[in-house]
Amino acid sequence: MGLFLSTAFGFPTVLFTPMLLVIVVYWIVAAVGLADAEMLDSVDADGDPVGVSAALGRVGLGKAPVAVEITLLVLSAWFVSMMGGIVTSLLDPDGALLWALGAVVLVIAVVAAWAFTSGAVMAVQRFLPKPRGSSENELVGRTCVIRIGAADGGFGHAEITTAGGAAITIPVRTIGGEVLPPGSTALIFDRSDDQDVFLVTRFDPALDPGQD
Repeated sequence: MGLFLSTAFGFPTVLFTPMLLVIVVYWIVAAVGLADAEMLDSVDADGDPVGVSAALGRVGLGKAPVAVEITLLVLSAWFVSMMGGIVTSLLDPDGALLWALGAVVLVIAVVAAWAFTSGAVMAVQRFLPKPRGSSENELVGRTCVIRIGAADGGFGHAEITTAGGAAITIPVRTIGGEVLPPGSTALIFDRSDDQDVFLVTRFDPALDPGQD
C-alpha cells in the first residue's frame, strides 16, 4: 500500500491522480442523474465543435463524447504513469535522475494515452454496423432512435431497423444547433455524402400516419 500511495502521489502520477478522482466523481454524479453525460460536448450554430470538443479534434480525437474520451485519456495516462513510477522506484534513483526519469515516464504516459484512446474510439466505430451502397439512400425518410448519448451537430448515433428486421446503428447529425436526447425518435431527412452521416431532426410519433 505504501508503494501504491507514494507512486500515485509522486511525480509524474500526481498530475493525473486528481483528474482521475474528479472523473470518478463526475461519472457517479452522472449515473444518479445529477449531471448530463454530454455536458462537455458543445458545437456552434453551424454545428462545428467548440471548446474541449474542438481541442480534442485538433489532436485527432473528438469522434466520441468528450467525457468518454477524457476518461480514457486520464485513466490510461494514470495507469501508464503508475506502472512507470513503480518501475523507476525499483531503480532507487535520487535527485536530478529521479526527476529526469519522471519526465520520461510522463511523456510516455501522454503518448500512450493518446494512442490508446484514439485506437479504442476507432475500434468501437469500426464495429458499429452501418449500411453501405444504394441502401443508404433508402433510409432517408424513415425514423430512428437516438442512441449512445445525445445527437447534435458534432456527434450522434441512432438505431434503425432494416427491412430484414435487423437493428443497425448509423452515424447521425443535426443542424441549426438542435440537440436530440438519447432515446428520442428522430426523422432522417437527408444524407451528407461529405461527412458520411445522416441528417436527422426531432420527430413526433403521434404524427406518423402509420400509427392507429
